[in-house]
Amino acid sequence: MAQQANVIVNSVGAISALIVVCWIGYSALHKEEMAVCEGRYPTSTRFSLASSSGESVTLSELQARIGLTEWGILQNARVLTPEAGTNTPVLGVTLGQGTSGGYRADQTRGGIGFTWTPSDMADANPTAACLSYRVFLPANFQFSLGGTLPGLMIGSGFDPRGEPIVGDGAAVRPGWSVDGRIGVNVQYATREGWKNPSALNAKTTWPSGRWINVEQEVILNDAGKKNGIIRLWLDGELAGENTALALRGDDTLAMAGVIADVHYGGVLNNATAPEDTEVRVSPFVVRWQ
Repeated sequence: MAQQANVIVNSVGAISALIVVCWIGYSALHKEEMAVCEGRYPTSTRFSLASSSGESVTLSELQARIGLTEWGILQNARVLTPEAGTNTPVLGVTLGQGTSGGYRADQTRGGIGFTWTPSDMADANPTAACLSYRVFLPANFQFSLGGTLPGLMIGSGFDPRGEPIVGDGAAVRPGWSVDGRIGVNVQYATREGWKNPSALNAKTTWPSGRWINVEQEVILNDAGKKNGIIRLWLDGELAGENTALALRGDDTLAMAGVIADVHYGGVLNNATAPEDTEVRVSPFVVRWQ
């Protein structure tokens, strides 16, 4: 009987050990996905495309609201009334054939770009932020060699098209690469000029022909450490993350707001629009802590 009991105990122990090993293996292959960032941030503000009366703003009103940081609003944008998939006015952005972000003098600039730095966000000097909006890429959208969408900005003095100033901040922008692959690039200055390395490359592609919910999270690193984080969600699903980034070299740099670029190409990407098209973007909501 004692031998039988020992056999049973040993068998139970072996089975338990096997279950633990299998669970560890399963957990390694099926990591619990981080929930979207909007529910984890206590403070927020919205960049609205509606006036105080609820009417859609005109382009002139939008330009005045943005200030001197914009380009392309009057030439390439239109404010559209709410449509299926949205409940607020949205921005339609024309990307003309042969145009790009215009980072070089020999490029024809198309699309739009502006920065939005909410004053209450600046006063808080946050070290983490979450950006939410919706984007519509038309059916049969031609991705070409890449393009840029709105993202988050580090450092209120950062000028993505000015002279590179080392330590002045960075732009963290999602976009598409060849064949529509989802990615996030970080633009920052070095003594040699602008750098724009990829910080996140997903294996999936941007959907087209429907509205997409986009959420981006940036958590700043401690100066001298690579513990900064970038995450991107599409329609509530984590598209990718990078948790080992050096996004700033100075602890005084904080999250500053939104860099709202919509165009083909990028800082070091010469892609141009292969045909005339229009991308639509909803108002932004930025959250911070």
